Amino acid sequence: MFPYNADNRSLVETALGNRKADLVIRNGELVDVYTGRVLPKYSVAVSGSWITYVGPDADYAIGENTRVIDAEGRIVSPGFIDGHTHIANFFDIADFLKYAIPGGTTTYITEVESYCFGLGVQGLNIFLDQIKDRPVKLRCTVPAMVSTSPASGHFAIQPDEMRELLKNENVLGMGESYWQNAILTPDNRILELMQETVRAGKSVQGHAAGAAGKKLGAYACAGAVSCHESVSPEDIVHRLEMGFWTFLRHGYIRQDVGNLKPLIGKMDFRRCILCTDGIDPELLLRHGYFNNVIQYAISLGVPPVEAIRMSSLNCAELYHMDHLIGGIAPGRYADILVLPSLNEIRPEMVISNGSVIFENDKVTAELRRIPYDTKIFTTVNVPLTRPEDFAVPAAGCSIPGQVRTIDIQANGLVAKEGLAEVPVADGMIAADPENDLLKLVFIDRATGRADMFIGFVRGIGMKSGAVATTQAWDASAIIAAGASDEDIALAVNTVIQHQGGAVITAGGAIAVDIPFPVAGYTSTAPVEDIHAAMIDFQRKMEELGSTLRSAHLTLVTLTSAAIPFIRITEKGYFRFRENDYVGI
Repeated sequence: MFPYNADNRSLVETALGNRKADLVIRNGELVDVYTGRVLPKYSVAVSGSWITYVGPDADYAIGENTRVIDAEGRIVSPGFIDGHTHIANFFDIADFLKYAIPGGTTTYITEVESYCFGLGVQGLNIFLDQIKDRPVKLRCTVPAMVSTSPASGHFAIQPDEMRELLKNENVLGMGESYWQNAILTPDNRILELMQETVRAGKSVQGHAAGAAGKKLGAYACAGAVSCHESVSPEDIVHRLEMGFWTFLRHGYIRQDVGNLKPLIGKMDFRRCILCTDGIDPELLLRHGYFNNVIQYAISLGVPPVEAIRMSSLNCAELYHMDHLIGGIAPGRYADILVLPSLNEIRPEMVISNGSVIFENDKVTAELRRIPYDTKIFTTVNVPLTRPEDFAVPAAGCSIPGQVRTIDIQANGLVAKEGLAEVPVADGMIAADPENDLLKLVFIDRATGRADMFIGFVRGIGMKSGAVATTQAWDASAIIAAGASDEDIALAVNTVIQHQGGAVITAGGAIAVDIPFPVAGYTSTAPVEDIHAAMIDFQRKMEELGSTLRSAHLTLVTLTSAAIPFIRITEKGYFRFRENDYVGI
């Protein structure tokens, strides 16, 4: 729930014509998401942050101090809502908004797992400080903090903490919780978090990848009301039939909006929602933010009014906020866009909370960096390493001369268990880059114990060098891979010294160095610099032999609790089907 701080007497008087409006938009083609129509020659009156009139003639509300905008027959649309994103990665919020606002998103609802895997509840509170007093609405959900890493459980949010967090009006509910951890384990923590959320009158966001039938039904019974993991038309239909709000994402992780195409005209999309699920610097600079997703849906054949509704009202209803946002109607926040046409989702003006924040191709709102609490810069609690720390005794092999491996599959995300022959010298196992076998390292950075496991991975493709990062998914970790113990140590030590980052080393030298000192996930550099550095990262990985489409994304997902079938932790490999930890 957004803070409701309107002077309703003032709004009533403006609506009645006894007080003049601050802003009036005239002569627009209004997208009415409530009825699915476009209303010609409509006007909108605004007082402060709020809409007070919608209809054919707002001239009665115009005074000498009223700003009047003539839409000249252009489209007047609700501001967009991205209901599932991850903006707490990569860039500072002010820098992000510089590129996001022109796309017309006026409400961003984000996961905050990165700050929480850095500092737990304290990290979430630091993020809440970062989203205050922004020109757009930035809200968040409480992360479930599901991890295959036992050490990362150090930061797991507990029910009593959830109860307090949900009292914050900027917290809209519980974030994505992997269905297996909600319904297939004896641990009731996730179920209790869901219960606290429902009791608070807020919504539980789901992550039901791979769930179907009675398991998907059980997940709904647990409290989940949405899912952004529909990867086929059949998934979309199944989730809708089960009563789920169904997100279709188009971002840097996956692009699933295309699965709508065979369903167009065959079913009601009122419970479908478009989202990004997060973007990286390249997508942000190349395509802007979120309006490209809506444009793509229209290009598939989704009617424009429907696509806009899937990016506004539908999402507002999911989060129980449609009385405040999601459409253009009296008593709602004045979040309004002026578009060239229904088929061109390129805002010429963006109004948020009643203020024009983008016009004439310029962001006009103040975008200031808010200083971080210094604790967020101290989340890598690991001593410096030596090359010998990454030696692997051959005696640890379950089968002499062979090691269990993580084998990355063609899409760069899914991994399967494998078995590889290994070279042994002086009782130690070496990497074998010529046969695509690298050492893979997980170091706990949460607890101060710096527990470590060294495994092996195939599919990265590096012929030499090493790589390390702290942006590990679903874990408080440093994840590293490499052909040389010396290069691994250098890469790991560099991210330790930065208190977070992504580093490539080769031949005993640092080749790419990108600090991410904010919780180990976010940079303080400008977006443009991060973008250039990430391009260098991918280019250098390819120079070293990698054929991965996005080497950094593949690396950081090797710790994820959401992607089958085998991942790495400080305790060993975690196998999803067997639900166990095993060594090499």
